[in-house]
Amino acid sequence: MHNLHLTTLPRYEFFYDVYPHTGQYTFHIRSMHEKYGPIIRINPYELHIDTPEFYETLYSSSKKRDKWTWFTRMFGLKGGVAFAADHNVHRIRRAALNPYFSQGKVRQLQPVIEGNVQKWVGRLRGLEKSGEVVRCVVVASAFSSDVIMSYSFGRSYKKLDKPDFDEDDYDATHVAASLAWVLKHFPFLLKLVKALPEFAQKSMGQALATFVTLQAECKKQVQETMAEKDIKKEDLNHPTIFHELLNSKLPESEKGVLRLAEEAQTIIVAGQETIAWALTVVTYNLLTNPRVLKKLKEELETTISDINVSTPLAVLENLPYLSGVIKEGLRLSYGVVSRSQRIAFEPLAFSDGKKEWIIPPGTPVGMTSLLIHQNEAIYPNWREFRPERWIEDPRLDRYLVSFSKGSRGCIGMPLANAEMYLWLSGVFRRFGSPDIRFQGDEGVLELVDTGPEDVEVASDCFVPNIAAGRQGVRFRVLK
Repeated sequence: MHNLHLTTLPRYEFFYDVYPHTGQYTFHIRSMHEKYGPIIRINPYELHIDTPEFYETLYSSSKKRDKWTWFTRMFGLKGGVAFAADHNVHRIRRAALNPYFSQGKVRQLQPVIEGNVQKWVGRLRGLEKSGEVVRCVVVASAFSSDVIMSYSFGRSYKKLDKPDFDEDDYDATHVAASLAWVLKHFPFLLKLVKALPEFAQKSMGQALATFVTLQAECKKQVQETMAEKDIKKEDLNHPTIFHELLNSKLPESEKGVLRLAEEAQTIIVAGQETIAWALTVVTYNLLTNPRVLKKLKEELETTISDINVSTPLAVLENLPYLSGVIKEGLRLSYGVVSRSQRIAFEPLAFSDGKKEWIIPPGTPVGMTSLLIHQNEAIYPNWREFRPERWIEDPRLDRYLVSFSKGSRGCIGMPLANAEMYLWLSGVFRRFGSPDIRFQGDEGVLELVDTGPEDVEVASDCFVPNIAAGRQGVRFRVLK
């Protein structure tokens, strides 16, 4: 690999991650690919590949893959399944969680998600009366937070009940995620902060205070669950994920308070931010594409004849146009926009069609969902929100990597998909836009001071960031 282009300084990436080009390294990587080819060295230790066909080789379902500690350590949640660098540790943790996040379990707990959809629909009716303008991503974050908390822990912060949908908490959480790049380059800062008393940590800003508060609440809930772990499942209204883990075959070393609290934090954060952004992207594109909204509403009206009767997830998941809308939303929201590395235990052979490289075992190699989802060869006119592309060519599913793929793909994918199916069908079966309104609709959602810049990724702060100064997708409800 010695002849690959090498960035000139070990800390070169810092200037594109943190300062002065904050969150721009993903876009700089794309520029380097355009100049040097599909495989490049982006720092002294790591390779990056921009050939979508290689994705399933790197993110394999059948081969051992470690994650890179340089990335997994930056959130300080090494107890979470998503941040377990070691393949074997990840495998053990995931095996304990898999039954709880299976498609069958999600369908079984559909009423939990539907309850939050109904609550959101009720808030929409209230917004119609007040005329208030709301930020879509904040509302969607409140929804996804209440769902993941109710689903996994049997309780929630009831953000959908709060007048402002807990907007300050959303902003603080987003800022905290954006600090990841600083902590990646200066990991000692996180150790220093964690060594401080809790009151001192909370005094260091709202973002850190939110993180510390969540950590404390997760620890408390683990301790409460430990006190009742011998209660039989049938005696519980809704057995939580902690009951499942504490009664699982996990080694006792994996059942400590701190480890399980970090697992809880990982599940909450991962289950909130990315789905909130995906729902925001879909909502914007439906409200700005009358043709698409009309086709979606026609399909929903045909399938859901009575909006007061629950429609099984299995039925919704078989609706071709709704499925296309969701996949297109996932494509244009990207999931995690930063690259995600894998470390293979075997040599990897990569070819650009003219030359072959052998990547040595132990080399961190990354690929990026944003670059794949914007690939014109796979998605012609990639900026266009066109659900039909998924119906016309089912093979595109191979290149949809919002949840990653392989043995380390997102464990929450069935739940995330269920949230999107139930949110979108619940809202757009009842509401339209100023351009598309069906008989029987309760009202319309009207965008306010919103443009395409409000759903375009301007910087990579692990999660998508829009341009500074933009307020994001905003709307009001009209009768």
